[in-house]
Amino acid sequence: MLMNALIVGFVVALAKFLDWWFSSQLSRPIFIVALLGILLGHPTEGIILGAQLELIFLGNVNLGGVMPSDFTLGSIFGGAFAMILGSKIETAIALAVPISLLGTLIYTVMKMVITSLVPRFEKHIKDKNIKAFNRLWSLQFWGFELIYFLLGFISIMVGTNAIKALIEAIPTWIQSSMTVAATMLPAIGIALLLKMLWEKSLIPFYFLGFALGAFFTYDKATDGRLTKGAVALTTAPTKMLSLIQIAFIGFIIAALVVMAELRHNNNNKQTATETIDSNDESEDFFND
Repeated sequence: MLMNALIVGFVVALAKFLDWWFSSQLSRPIFIVALLGILLGHPTEGIILGAQLELIFLGNVNLGGVMPSDFTLGSIFGGAFAMILGSKIETAIALAVPISLLGTLIYTVMKMVITSLVPRFEKHIKDKNIKAFNRLWSLQFWGFELIYFLLGFISIMVGTNAIKALIEAIPTWIQSSMTVAATMLPAIGIALLLKMLWEKSLIPFYFLGFALGAFFTYDKATDGRLTKGAVALTTAPTKMLSLIQIAFIGFIIAALVVMAELRHNNNNKQTATETIDSNDESEDFFND
């Protein structure tokens, strides 16, 4: 347990170090949780968990001072507890979301403390005391890193048994509900991203992606039974597209072609209008 706690503390500190210095996106779940899995000895689980958690937080982007949730901290702790306890992906997702919201509060407090040091930095600059300036900067940086390292270390050392007991105490029907909710969260993450990026020109591409995902990898349900309070479905893969599915894909491609032609015509009209306007101005100049 000690080694696991040291690894998690190191990964949390590393993620915050990457956030501090540059926006490389290396603190995103798809990278940092995969790295955590490799260090904990669960590389396959780390890659799978990283991809699943990335889908959930796909629409979360920190812009300026706006931080919707600390998805880095939530993903690391959710993935760590799941891999250490040998739990399912749903457990990691269920833990990652609330921890990410709690992480926002912690990050806000840290930023408030760091911001309060600005007058001291300004005083050192005014007094041209470069040594004191560098000393204070190093103190705030390493203090920031140390606090997040201790947060990861102590949480694993103290909280693993508590999280294990909590998971074991959850009734089976609630765990089944968590499984259903966990499968919906990636779709919610993509929906949040689409809400920010959505334009009318993206509609055909959206339905084209849906068609490729749903029709080419579609499993039809052949049977359903109630097992231990949950519905278990028996599925069989479909090996060929129906005429309706082919027509649907063809319609999307046709819409893309039409929209490209309309965009091209509009650009030509705009160019022609600008040319006419420039000619009128030159004629007026020579007439004067």
